[in-house]
Amino acid sequence: MLRRLLKRVAGPLATPARTALPPYVFTTEDFVWVMGSFCALNRKPFDPQLLVRQFPPPYGGEALIHAARALGFRIRQQETSAELLNTLHFPCLVVLHDASSGAKGIAMPSACNCDIDDEPDRNAASETTRADVVGDKADGTDSKHDVTEADDVPEDDTPLPAASSVSNTPAKVRPAIVVDATADKIVLFVAGTNAPRTLTLVEFSERFTGTACQLALNPKQLRDPDVTASGQSGFGFGWFVPELLKHKHVWRDVLLASLVIQLLALGTPLFTQTIIDKVVVHRTESTLIVIGIGLAVFMVFSAALSWVRQYLVLHTGNRVDAVLGAAVFEHLFKLPPRYFEHRPTGVIAARLHGVETIREFVAGAAVTLMLDLPFLCIFVGIMFYYSVGLTCLALALIGAIVALSLIVAPMFRNRLNEQFLLGARNQAFVTEYVSGLETVKSLQMEPQLNARYGDYLADYLRSGFRMKQIANSYNVVANGIEQLMSTLILIVGAYAVMTSTDFTIGMLVAFQMFAGRVSQPMLRLVGLWQQFQQANLSVQRLGDIMNAPKEPYSILPSRLREGKGKIEIHDLAFRYAENLPFLYQRFNLAVEPGQVVVIMGPSGSGKSTLAKLLQGFYAPTGGTIKLDGNDIRYLSANELRATFGVVPQETTLFSGTLYDNLLMANPHATFDQITHACKMAEIHDTIDRLPQGYQTEIGERGVGLSGGQKQRLAIARALLKRPRILVFDEATSALDPETAEHFAATINQLRGKVTMLFITHALPKSLQVDEVVRIGGERRPGGFDRCVPDAASSISQGLAPGGRSV
Repeated sequence: MLRRLLKRVAGPLATPARTALPPYVFTTEDFVWVMGSFCALNRKPFDPQLLVRQFPPPYGGEALIHAARALGFRIRQQETSAELLNTLHFPCLVVLHDASSGAKGIAMPSACNCDIDDEPDRNAASETTRADVVGDKADGTDSKHDVTEADDVPEDDTPLPAASSVSNTPAKVRPAIVVDATADKIVLFVAGTNAPRTLTLVEFSERFTGTACQLALNPKQLRDPDVTASGQSGFGFGWFVPELLKHKHVWRDVLLASLVIQLLALGTPLFTQTIIDKVVVHRTESTLIVIGIGLAVFMVFSAALSWVRQYLVLHTGNRVDAVLGAAVFEHLFKLPPRYFEHRPTGVIAARLHGVETIREFVAGAAVTLMLDLPFLCIFVGIMFYYSVGLTCLALALIGAIVALSLIVAPMFRNRLNEQFLLGARNQAFVTEYVSGLETVKSLQMEPQLNARYGDYLADYLRSGFRMKQIANSYNVVANGIEQLMSTLILIVGAYAVMTSTDFTIGMLVAFQMFAGRVSQPMLRLVGLWQQFQQANLSVQRLGDIMNAPKEPYSILPSRLREGKGKIEIHDLAFRYAENLPFLYQRFNLAVEPGQVVVIMGPSGSGKSTLAKLLQGFYAPTGGTIKLDGNDIRYLSANELRATFGVVPQETTLFSGTLYDNLLMANPHATFDQITHACKMAEIHDTIDRLPQGYQTEIGERGVGLSGGQKQRLAIARALLKRPRILVFDEATSALDPETAEHFAATINQLRGKVTMLFITHALPKSLQVDEVVRIGGERRPGGFDRCVPDAASSISQGLAPGGRSV
């Protein structure tokens, strides 16, 4: 962004005119092939399933940029000609017209089977490419190229086609990877092929669209001298630069105020020198009064400007803090569930607390100090004018303070990191056991927990004490050096006054004041260095959240909005990790719209995991899951989960009113719709008997409600969502038999209108089901020995007329 600003200031003559690149859209298979090929060439691990989950169609230029960044590449798109292709860096991506003659015989690999072995043959490519794939051309970018950086995506780009057009219509363009180009021939791999093709320049020109993309892991490999690390994906201090530059007019005013403040600071030593050398010697009282008034005016004006400057900095800092806080919160809740499974809640909360530390550093004292530092050169220049020897003495002692800072910094950083980890451990410990307080009390765990927390707290305090000892020792030594500097300047300066007629007492006092003006910002810089260590650690910890890949969210209309609720599972396999056995393999299931299907099996057989797979919480290890004919790997998270209404095993309610908790499922629901859903869930009468009814306040996690009441609220919330597919995961486990039978009668009324999956050990006898599937089998090495539908005689009496048990 800074480079764009500078080029805009420089005017149209600084760079060639930019034009928007022509829009293009790849098929899913071609998009996966491109990303997989560059990962293979750069020996990076690649998961095609994760790629298509994170980046749903359409796959145009912006999707290519974001996917490349997420995989750690720096990308540069540009408009060029076939004749100038040999000036680019290889391998590079080019976009070709999908001519019928050129597309014949090209096999299209499946997106989920895009293995590294299916990528371009390195042995074939090595004959025409240089070592490590990357070419070794001279630096410099041809001015005839029209370049579009990843940071400079045109805001007025032509709208991309709808997502459905990508998967249902043939591609009009095809990607290819060029591995070498000369003045008369082009060597390239076309998408889906394993062997290179050599085309003449004329043949290539007939199909070339003019769009080329360069991808590289190392930004230095891209032949653009203006490319900086700020264009790379990843959260760091560079994230704040665009946000701070949005307030350029404020920083202009702050800089102007700093300039005036520093110029006023020059007046105090000079006035002091005049008073001592002129006024006192000549005893001119009138002049003293005038100078005194002038000094007072200077001080008041300087204080007012300092207040205004600090106000602007704090106000802008709050605005940046608001943007950062909102971005972190939004990103956090778009992370996949697996992210939270591997990190305690207390650790995540501790990392979120770092937002304030970062803001205070970036938009607080750091800004004003950085603005003041350049003016030190003016003070140092004046000091040299007064006395070269005294200035060298002062700078030597200031250099000693800087050297001390560099020595102490690693020790301080290590202690700070240790204290953060121990603090996060304490917070995670407290959060975990407070959330399970009933279990703690029932098991009488208080003595053991008190002892453990005492040990943890002692470790934390011990680490904090060591860090403070380092900081305290450093501050004592730094302040001692500053006092030594003042003393030596006074002694050496006094000797100069006594032995020289050119150096007066007034000059000595003024020099002492100028030296203080130089040393104080340096000491502030030392303190700022400690704040920087804290802020840098917070950035790294917060980066664990901000750099984690988000689930794909689409702003396009849902492709499932006209769906009926059909589920197709083909050869599904899943395991939680490579070192764990499969929960199931080759699992097949077809559920027609409106059917009621029961899934049964022993504990640990993967029943609840199947519900999570349907919602996209986990990615299948193998096989496919389709909703209304759409592979869920190609659906965004909001598209997928809008289809489902889920009653989980463990109901989670949030602090607030019952009405607020119900409204979360459908913010636009009317009160009549809410009461209707509660009546269907057999909870309306219970709520109606409460003194405040639906406005009754409940505590965190539904404190004050029984397990059955919470489960019925969860059922009402799922029904209020009005989904096409309802999933009940042990939804009747906390209901008494009579309530369960009433609930079954309600569900029977929905049969044929909504697809329903019941994951359970036992069902109400009156519930009408169409099919019963048992997930079972003994656990053996490599997974279950079978995973096929089986009869469930225990509930066969509940089969609906015409239903079947398989």
